[in-house]
Amino acid sequence: MPSKPSEKNFLRSQVTAPADQPFLDLSRALLKASFLFSNHPERAIHAYELSLAQMDVLSVLGDAVDSSVSCSEIAERTLITKGGITGILDRLEARALIKRMPSRDDRRSVQVRLSAKGIELLRKLYPELARSNRALFERELRAEQLREFAKSLDLLIRGLERQSES
Repeated sequence: MPSKPSEKNFLRSQVTAPADQPFLDLSRALLKASFLFSNHPERAIHAYELSLAQMDVLSVLGDAVDSSVSCSEIAERTLITKGGITGILDRLEARALIKRMPSRDDRRSVQVRLSAKGIELLRKLYPELARSNRALFERELRAEQLREFAKSLDLLIRGLERQSES
């Protein structure tokens, strides 16, 4: 049975300064937590057979429920590239959750909005999603830890967004 390699044999330990290694570990832990949380079977989006990208788009459209949004705006507000938006919109439209309309201002552009079915889905999903997210967080973190975690994530996100705008 192969043994687990010691950390001193890891390539990253051989080529990374010891003071920098915790930052590699932290970024990997952040990505792993995001993956595990997003894909946790108790999350409500799975019952609705929605991908994270689809939920991200529906959330943007839900925030603009009284208006339509361009594909470029969706890409800016989500974690999805402009090239990836089309396929996601195709799948949401096939489920009749969104409507696409030609832009009045630019014939090359398309405006997107939630359909009545999409609004109905989000009205059911948001409370379930809030409950499932709450249960997952509260199972692992106390109230004070949650507040500190939220504060730290907010600082990190705002800082990274400022850096990407420069």
